[in-house]
Order: sequence, then structure tokens, then C-alpha cells
Amino acid sequence: MKKNYLLTLILAFTVVFVSSAQVTELFISKYAEGSSNNKFLEIYNGTDATISLSDYAFPTVSNAPSTPGVYEYWNKFTEGAEIAPGDVYVIAHPSADASILAQSDQTYQYLSNGDDGLALVGGVTYDAAGEVTGYTILDWLGDWQGDPGSGWEVAGVSNATANHTLTRKSTVCGPNNDWAASAGTNATDSEWIVGESNSGWDTLGSFSGCISGAGILINSPSNNQVFEATTTDVSVSITISNFTLSADNGSGASDGSGDGYIKSTLTETGQTDQEELFFSATLDDIAVVSGRSYSLTLELVDNDGNSLSEQVSASTSFSVELPCALELGSINTACDDSPATTFSGSIAFTGGNTGVGYTITAPSGVTIGGDDPDTVAEGIITFSNMTQDTNVSVNISGDSTSGCDFDRTLYSPACALLPISDAFDYTVGANLSDDSGWTDVNSGDNIVVASGSLDYTGLAASTGNSITFDEAGKEAYTEFADITSGSVYASFLFRVTDFQTSTSPDLTDGGYFAALAGGTTSYDARLWVRPNPDTDGTTFDIGFGHESSNPTFTSETYDFGVVIFVVMSYDIDNGQTNVWINPDPSTFGDTAPTATINTTETSNAASKINLFILRQDSSGETPFLQIDELRINSSWASVTPASGTASTSNNTIAGFNAYPNPVKGNSLTVTTSSTEAKTVNIFNVLGRKIFSQRFSSMNKTMDISEISSGVYIMKVSEGNNIATKKLIIE
Repeated sequence: MKKNYLLTLILAFTVVFVSSAQVTELFISKYAEGSSNNKFLEIYNGTDATISLSDYAFPTVSNAPSTPGVYEYWNKFTEGAEIAPGDVYVIAHPSADASILAQSDQTYQYLSNGDDGLALVGGVTYDAAGEVTGYTILDWLGDWQGDPGSGWEVAGVSNATANHTLTRKSTVCGPNNDWAASAGTNATDSEWIVGESNSGWDTLGSFSGCISGAGILINSPSNNQVFEATTTDVSVSITISNFTLSADNGSGASDGSGDGYIKSTLTETGQTDQEELFFSATLDDIAVVSGRSYSLTLELVDNDGNSLSEQVSASTSFSVELPCALELGSINTACDDSPATTFSGSIAFTGGNTGVGYTITAPSGVTIGGDDPDTVAEGIITFSNMTQDTNVSVNISGDSTSGCDFDRTLYSPACALLPISDAFDYTVGANLSDDSGWTDVNSGDNIVVASGSLDYTGLAASTGNSITFDEAGKEAYTEFADITSGSVYASFLFRVTDFQTSTSPDLTDGGYFAALAGGTTSYDARLWVRPNPDTDGTTFDIGFGHESSNPTFTSETYDFGVVIFVVMSYDIDNGQTNVWINPDPSTFGDTAPTATINTTETSNAASKINLFILRQDSSGETPFLQIDELRINSSWASVTPASGTASTSNNTIAGFNAYPNPVKGNSLTVTTSSTEAKTVNIFNVLGRKIFSQRFSSMNKTMDISEISSGVYIMKVSEGNNIATKKLIIE
């Protein structure tokens, strides 16, 4: 090999040795003596700054030097060479394989041979003639004072008979100028991992430094994961970074071929901690028992089993459920008989009577009954005395031997009975869904209470206020008990005050704004308004039917601002829909005339009707509307009261009076001129009866303290005479 510098010993220069405990700038991270000229040296910068290599060199000594520890060949770095922080610098023999040269930063003819020694030195000084006058030995490898061919050893492996690749363990955080300490006596205490000749080329240039960057991550089981009671084994998946695992030496200890191994500690409920060592990232499954909790800690340790200078560990906790034989089935609710304000419900179950004790928890006042899962294998748990319009949450849980823990909700059914009458007598400016029997669906602006009423000649006089809405926004519905046969009628007054503002309005269908339905997702009788001929005009026509598009429209058009009285119906028995637009007042309270539009739903007819819905669709479909005096019942006559028979102000009972009104306390007095038996019923705005009392005297003071503040309808029956009155309770 070519000799760059052949120098004699100069006693005047200074050689500084650095103790192995001191962390300096650079150190050797990889070295290889492969076949032929496949030789390379890799140097690592473990600092946080870029280092210029102008004051460094990598001298070598071959054969037996005349003076131990003195270099024979002075090898310089390429002029201007530097190493970025956390990076490596690779020097390769110029005749090495292409894969080695591809990773090299510099080539150099002579690196070493067989049992030669090689050093990394810094602080190099030169005299005027370019002779070396001083340097500091930072790191070295090999034998700087052996006879030719005597060889040197690292980790007990001799290089006299075979070349090897040496990789610095990631437990090494700096250089070591004590070769004996660096080489070690065995694989465990050596700073080097010994690889076979011609190995390690694939990782050339990838050294990532001190083990401070090591990490271990438990991918599964995830922390606080709960496994089903039937689980018998839990698999463990981990990820290790910047740490090379040693192998098992055959006796359950490290063979020193890597940085260390994994120490595992498993804590199990009621059991002694289990410790195990792993030399692979593939860990054994954990055998588990139902009802127990587990905690797994994995730690990376060095080859002697000691924690790293910065402890590296990961933990996870998990548990296995106790078995649960109980299974809950269908939940049913039903309104109690009127005039009750409560509902009842039930939950079916199987898998009871297994020796497990169950606790059933419900809100105060709810009565729990029916079958007991403690002693009955299959049955029904009942719940009663639940307040209407309030959903009830219950819990069913097993004892300490069971994993059963069920939360269930009994939803209040719609208990309002027909008829329903709403004069929208709410606070002006309030949302319709506030303090009323209306519920919002979807999002957007609200349907709002407006001042004033709408009237129609021949129809009972309107009371209260009205509502307005337009274009896109929330839908609102009022709900009543399921009607499963016969017809449902709904009547109301409305007027269109302006068309939709979209530049591309729907002139084919317009938009439907009111409907009768059996649920909030499927409407069964829809009322439409469509600009005719367009939104530049002031006229529109009206469509009706079960269709979601292309309904049948009236041949007549209607003007802005004109109050329209509409009656719509759905016959559940045959799917027939009818609408009457401005019917003849002579038919009010009597017999229905011929419908303006009549259609029949031949398929998918509704099995029930329980909702009336007001709908805001979009700025291209829903016009600006005002609506008043909604009535819902099962006959034409009941939703078309004629003038003089208003449902909220009628007196055919002699001497009838009710006071005080508004009620400011807890008492209401009703008087008549007769001692004939009479019944007082009070209905809320949805038509639900919330109070009923009978008496025969001419006057009766009744306790109404259980009725909340609001607007109600009071109906008094005395023989064949009926009196109705709006009642305000403050």
C-alpha cells in the first residue's frame, strides 16, 4: 500500500491521551476489513455542532512499530472536510466495491491490514516543514505494538486468522483511547459488535449515535384496553428504536452481540409478579383469566441487566371482563290511561338465574317490578310511574362475580291524545320549540312566534298569536299518540308573504312546508307551495300528496298576503290523501265536501300517523310564511269549527264561571247554576288531558298545584252542555 508519511520518532512533540470517561468530539463508529480491498472507516459526530476535520487525522501503524503507540502512516482528511451534528464521515479504500464507495465521503489507499492498528486523533499541529509536532489520541482500535501476524482481539475474537466488521455499540457515547478496555474480554463488556468479514455494508453511513435515543413502544395491548371475558391469551406487539437486541447465549443470558435485551415485568391481580427476559422484539402471548387486571412493563437494559443511563421503559395496563350471562332484549313503553301523566315500560331478558345477584337502579319514584333475573331465567322487568315527556335511564348490573353492567333508556312515548289545538299563544319573538309541545329537527334558524292572528270567514275566531318561518332552517314537529286506523285531519290558516330569494328557485315543485307523518324521516302527506309563473310575480299554486316530488297542484293560483284555510287528511286504512283549499264555510262542523286534491298511496302506505311537521327546506324552495290556528283530530267536523263554536271560548252552561283566571295560586273555583253532575277537564296546548275532577254542587274549589305555569284549555261538561275556556296559570 502507498505510504503517505513515514516519520521517525520526534521526542519533542507532545502526545496527549484522553481518559475513556471523557466524552469528546468525534469517535469511530464502524470499521471493516473485508475481502480484497473492501475496507472502510466510519467516524461519527456526536455533538450538536458541525465539526471541521482540518485539525484531525486517522494515522495507522502496521506490523510491529519500533516504539509502541507511535504512528507509521499519517492519514489526513480531505481538505475542507467537515461532519454535521449527528452525521457520519465514511473513508473507503478506492478499490472497494461500488456499494461501499457510494456511501463514502473520501477514499484513501491505506486504511490497515490484518492486525494493524488505527487511531482517530485531534488537535494536530505541524511545523514549518509540515512535520507533525503534536496531537491528541481520541479513539483507537487494534494493536499498536504487536508483532507482525500476532493479531489483535476484540470481544475474544482474533483478527489474526479472519477479518471482521466492527460496529460501535449504541451504549457507547464517546471515544475510548484505552484499546484494551474498548475491546473488552468478551462480547458483553466490549464496546464493539463483531460481525463477519464482508458484513455491515448495508448499514454503512446509518450510525445514529448514543443509546440516549433508544426507545421502546408497546403497540398492543393499548393502555386501559378491556378484553372480552372469553379471552384466554393477549398478544403483545412492540416497536424498538435505536437499540440492537443481543441474542440468548443458550443459558438465558445475553451473548453480548447487541446493546442489551428486554426485561419484562407482568403484574396480575392476586398473583406474584412475573419477570422474564426477551432477546427478540417478538414477545410471547400473555395467558389471561377473566375478571383480572394486568400491568405490563418492558425495559431496555444493557447486557449485564442494568438500566441504561437514561432509563428506557414502557408500560400498559389492561383487563379482562368478568363473564356476563344476562342478555337484555326489547324495550317497550306505553302511556298510562288518561288522565294520568305517567307512562310504563319493560325490558325483556334472558340468561338469568345463574347464581348472580343483580341490582336494578332507576330514578326516585319509579317503581320496579316484573320478573327477577336473580331467580328467573327468562322474563320481563317492568318499570312504572314514570313521568310523561321525561326519558328514564336505568342500570342493571351484576355482583362482584359478574361483568354485567347495562345502561338503558326508556323513552317517553307520545301520550298526547287527539284532539290537538294550538293557537300559538306563546311569547312573541320566542322560538316555537321553547316552552311548547314542539320539538326541533335538523339545524338552522328557528320557527318564531309572531304577534297577531289570522282569520277566515265562517271559521271560529282565532286567539293567541301566530308563527312565521322562511327558506332554510330547522323543522319542528308536534307529536301525539299513534293513530293506526281511520283518518287523521289537520287544519290551519296560512298566508305567503314573499317568495324564496334564491336566484334559481324551484319552479317545478316549489317546496313542501307542512306534513302529516309516522316519523321524522318519512312524510306521508305533504303540502307544497310553488311560485306560478315565477318569483317575479305575486301568485302561487298549491300542491298536495304523499309524493316527495312532482305532487299534484291546484289549477287555481293564489295571491300574496291572502289568508288561506287548508284542511289535509291521511286515511291509514287505504293510503288516501285529501286536501281542501278554502272549503265552503257551510260545511264547517258538518260533513266534508269534495276534496280539492285527492291521491292514493298505492305502496308503502303509512301504518300509523303520530306527527305534524312544519318544514324549512332551502332558499330555493320554501317561501316566507305565516301560520295560525292548528287543529288535529280524527274527523272533518272537529277541525273545522264554525263561527260561534270556538273551541277555546264557548259557554252553554248556565251560570258557568271559573276564577281566578289567570290563576296566581294553587286553587281554581268553577261555578254553575245547577247541582247536576259535572266534569272538569284541563288540557295542555297539545291536547293532552292533565287534570280531571267530577262534582255535583254548584261550585267547587279544586287544587291545581300539580299543574305547571302555562296556557291551557278547560272543558266543563254538565249533562249535554259543554263550556270551554282558555285558562292561564301563572
